[in-house]
Amino acid sequence: MTVKIAIISDTHFGVSRGTEREEDCWENAREAFEKAKDCDLIILPGDLFDGRIPRPEDWAKSMEILSGVNVPVVAIHGNHERRGKEMINPVEGLERAKFLKYIHCNSVTLDVKGVKISIYGIGWVPESYAKEVLRHCNPKPIDGSYNILVMHQSISPYVFNPLDPPSIRLEDLPPGFDLYVNGHIHWPVKTEVHGKPFLIPGSTVTTQVNKSESKNPKGFYIVEIGEKVDIKFVKLENARKVYYQEFEISEKDKLSEVMEKIENYLNGINDEKKPLVRVILKGKVKSGMDIDRSKIKKKYRDRLILSIGLKVIEGEVQKKIKLLRDLKEKKVSIDEMGMNILRENMKELDIPPLYENIFDFLVDGNIDSAITYLLSNSENASLRSTGIKKWL
Repeated sequence: MTVKIAIISDTHFGVSRGTEREEDCWENAREAFEKAKDCDLIILPGDLFDGRIPRPEDWAKSMEILSGVNVPVVAIHGNHERRGKEMINPVEGLERAKFLKYIHCNSVTLDVKGVKISIYGIGWVPESYAKEVLRHCNPKPIDGSYNILVMHQSISPYVFNPLDPPSIRLEDLPPGFDLYVNGHIHWPVKTEVHGKPFLIPGSTVTTQVNKSESKNPKGFYIVEIGEKVDIKFVKLENARKVYYQEFEISEKDKLSEVMEKIENYLNGINDEKKPLVRVILKGKVKSGMDIDRSKIKKKYRDRLILSIGLKVIEGEVQKKIKLLRDLKEKKVSIDEMGMNILRENMKELDIPPLYENIFDFLVDGNIDSAITYLLSNSENASLRSTGIKKWL
């Protein structure tokens, strides 16, 4: 007996509202669910919605799409849907309306065409808590089942936001499952962990125009279970294309030369459906060079959804940067003052003397790492368990 499982992730219903892209998420999702109509089971690994409190219009459209599904649907929440423990999130709302089965830190076992399939789901939690929550939930495969673990996290080396580093590595995932699935990351990945398939479907819609989005197609995975396991990526044909290009600029370049570079690139893009285009200008320019981004965008607005980012520095600004770097050398006394304040506050809270390491994290603006380090080294068990239980 062959069973086909569709894994459709990060549809972000309601994203880009009020823009010319507001229908993209719905059109792409309809195409994905249509192409999955002959599957026997659908798994949604989080961020079905783009917001924690969807608008009525988003509720209506999402239910319209799901009402056409005649097979079991199992879902977890993503970071865009997470709400406080005393409130339900949008995915739970759809479960109460009987559109799907929602799981978080628990599992569901289904009989699909005579094949026993067990799915353990862990919805999104802050990255600094993810490894502890995974350990606490302790997902285990069920004997006699085809076992699937579904998550929605950054899992190293697959990181959504470098400023929010993961606490879970691929090898930290528990062994024994037949298939590992992860949402959150917006480009497709197919690899292995513990000798079994590890899949990230990617998002069905573009939410950020960057290099990764430009290099990878939108779509979803279909996993076919039979005498052997067959995995294929199903590309969405109607998804809006993404282009990303960086241009290096030097102080020797003239404004006319810079504009010519940009326009030659933009003139080479010709798609029937208006594409998303991101141009980044990097380097140093002469003082007074005015790159009129609004003028360029206006010229191409009928053909492209264009954004232009500047990472250029004028010659005069170099002097100011040097001044700031010189001032940074005088930061020692400020650090010492901050260290003393932190030390006194931690003593009042009866927290062990970890302030030197924690202060380094705080100075760098890395609050999540400070909390993670504090919890992992604290002798105060109640402090540690309270933080973890909040996300279960």
